[in-house]
Amino acid sequence: MSSGTETNQNLLVKSLGGAREGVIIVDALHPDFPIRYVNESFARLTGYSCAELTGKNYRLLHGTDTKQPEIAVTISAMAKGESCIVTLRNYRKDGSMFRGEFSIVPLRNAQGIPTQFIGILGDLTGRAELQEEAPANKDTLVGIGNRDQFEQRFADLLNVSQHIRSGISVLMIDLDHFKLFIERYGESAGNECLHMVAGCIAKSFIRASDCVARYGREEFSVVSFFPGIDALRLHAQRMCERVRALNIPHGDSPHGVVTISVGGVYRVPNRDTTEAMLIQLANQELLAARHNGRDRVHITG
Repeated sequence: MSSGTETNQNLLVKSLGGAREGVIIVDALHPDFPIRYVNESFARLTGYSCAELTGKNYRLLHGTDTKQPEIAVTISAMAKGESCIVTLRNYRKDGSMFRGEFSIVPLRNAQGIPTQFIGILGDLTGRAELQEEAPANKDTLVGIGNRDQFEQRFADLLNVSQHIRSGISVLMIDLDHFKLFIERYGESAGNECLHMVAGCIAKSFIRASDCVARYGREEFSVVSFFPGIDALRLHAQRMCERVRALNIPHGDSPHGVVTISVGGVYRVPNRDTTEAMLIQLANQELLAARHNGRDRVHITG
């Protein structure tokens, strides 16, 4: 390994060491895909020490529960040098089970050959408990994360995305004609509307790596790892359809019901990419969606 490669890997390890998600680096050149690096979050989540996991295959966490179809999906993706995201039943060192979202992204050399995989593990089972432990990061009116939580998670996910060279998605979501809704139906009805729409958006982004938050009065934000701009655009359009399907009456909207406009950006960030830059791009797309008739999605790459 060249000194430059060693330096890059050391920087990668340093940057992932403090990530809140569980992160591993897997050797893609070895037929058994052994784990070469484990961060402290991954060790805490699984109950194994970093030393106990290093050199082992991820299947250690499957225990005897080896017939999960998602395991075959993961193995196939790694054999092809591809990314994937699956939800798995995992087993800690003490035998307790937790549902985890496991995503893998290949790191390639100059010839395009995968030499490592970055694996990110999020605890789905413990998400509700974690939210209860951190009420300061929750918007009590709508029942999802607040802007502080969004900014913290955004910084973490952008840091990981920059170092594994994986795409990151940011959505800014605005309720259409919400001021008119408040004027017609009142503040209490407006709060209930916000709560219903927030729940609908949150149900559209349930992966461990997703973060949905209330960003402003009637504005919501999402940061997520997504497999590409086309998939993100389709997912956002379906979210708009689900909000319309809530059938919340809105007599001052041309649609007759509450709708949302969505602006977003999908980007593989470089080291100079900042949260502010991505938010600005997403807000520009949100403005375009509003100017072009609302109840629509505008996403840039």
